[in-house]
This record gives sequence, C-alpha cells and structure tokens, in this order.
Amino acid sequence: MPFFSVIIPVNNKVATLASSLEYLYRQTFRDFEVIAVDDRSTDGSLDVLRQYEKAGLLRLFQLGPTAGGGYAARNLGADKSVGQWLVFFDADGIMLLDHLSCFANDIAHNPDIELFINAYQKIQGQRRLSYLKAIPKDRLSRFEALSAFARFDFIHINGVCISRERFFALGCFPKGYYRRSGDVYFWLKVLCELNSVHYNATVTSLWILKHEDLVHDKRHFSNCPTGLDFLKECDSKLTSSERRQFHQAINRKVISRAVQKKKLDQSVCLDLKALTLTGMNVRLWLHVVSLLVPQPYYNKLRSHVR
Repeated sequence: MPFFSVIIPVNNKVATLASSLEYLYRQTFRDFEVIAVDDRSTDGSLDVLRQYEKAGLLRLFQLGPTAGGGYAARNLGADKSVGQWLVFFDADGIMLLDHLSCFANDIAHNPDIELFINAYQKIQGQRRLSYLKAIPKDRLSRFEALSAFARFDFIHINGVCISRERFFALGCFPKGYYRRSGDVYFWLKVLCELNSVHYNATVTSLWILKHEDLVHDKRHFSNCPTGLDFLKECDSKLTSSERRQFHQAINRKVISRAVQKKKLDQSVCLDLKALTLTGMNVRLWLHVVSLLVPQPYYNKLRSHVR
C-alpha cells in the first residue's frame, strides 16, 4: 500500500500535462501512487494519460458524461485511491522535488495531525511572485489557522496533504455546485473541524497564474458566495474568537468574489448583503466602499485600497 495517493484531475491540459507529470516522478520521496482522472478532454490529454498508464506510471479513470468538473474528478480519484494520505495536484502545476518528502517528514513528527500544508508560490510568465511568510509556527491551532486564512490564502490545493479517512468523513469536495472555490469551502470546513493543522513554510509547489478564462466567464459567479451554506454548521463548533476569524475569512472571500463580479460589470448587491458585521475590519470596509463606487471610477479607487 503506497503512503501517498497523488490525484490529478485533467481537462484539456495537453500543453502542460507531460511536463507536470515529469516533475511529479522526480520526487525524492518514492512511496506514492498516481491517479489521473480525465474529465472528457478533447485536446489529446487522454492519449497522453493512456501512454503513461501503459507504462505503469499511473492509474487512469474517466468521468462520465454527467459528472464533470475538477472537484468531481478529485473525488473520484480519492475514491479509487489506496494510500493513507491524499495529495492533490493540477495538471498545469509544478511540484518541486521535496514536496512529498516534506509532507512525509512532517507526518512522522506529528502523528496526531490530519491536515498538512506546504507553502506555495505563484508564477506569472517566467517570474516568481513574492509570497507571504507570515506564519512562523509549524503547528497551528484552530484559531491561528482561521486567523491566517482571514488574512490571505495560505492554503492552495496543490500544497495540501490530508488523511484519506478525514477527507471522506468531511464529505469530500462539494461537486456539482461550485464552479470555482469549492476547495476553499472544503478547507474552511476542515479548519473548523480540526483542533490543529501543520504548516511548513518551505515552498514546494508553484502555481502558474492563468486566470483570464475564469475572470471573464460570468458563469463562475452564478452561485452564492463560497461557504455561506455551511456557516451555521461551523459556527456551532467554534469559540467566539474563532468564530470572528472564520467570519472574517468568509467575508474576505465574498469580497474577493464581488471584486471579480464588479470587473465584469455584474451586480454585487447579494454579495454585500451576505457579509457579516462581526467579521469586518478596516481593510474589508475599504473594499466594500470601493465596490459601491460607480463603475467609471471603480478602477481608479481600487488602486488606492489594494
């Protein structure tokens, strides 16, 4: 039985698929299986995956015609996995050589923890962007983890390792509802459920920024803001101080969504109504004010509140 199951959802990633897989196969920690789930690719990605499957380098599964989406693909891969720990990896990302070894080392030293997070770094073009190093502790309490998430996205789906048992106990990724940010929904749920998580500030994965298709696709903003449908469920498990950080994290993601909608000249009224007063701070209020400004003046004001 492998220690890790690395799950890769694939939808039309032929341009980057082979190189991403090669990064994965160069890991210094070798006890892992690779599960690829193709989501009806039409660009030749499936042919590439079949070549790797034939070589014995991965196990390949395909989503049915009515079960599409990256979260459904990840859930299917998790269901087919046999490793104790699940690691998710996108077919256009870069996994550095020590990604799995960092997880393995941290798991060995923290046997009571079920969620491990490695730092990630964004790449735009050929340039690595700066990243925040604002979490000094390895072991984070629930309050500390929620406080960090209230400030910035210190969790990225390519930089997470979760116990398989816990993943299924929490219901897996929400599929068929969120077109984007479903993983945010899930990580917030995990942070509320666990007493502590582990954070490693070593950058072990690179996120290549290609947001143009998401930002300009209005369908990605058709549902309610991320996390609101399980807000009450999580509230009951939190102390008052933890609840405030949780609400602030939700508000930050709601406002981030509203900013994208504003760029597309969509109404943000429902998003603003969804904000909770207990989770507001000065910075969030400044963003709210900017969202109320008429569109012609919006971009100019936004440049002053970033």
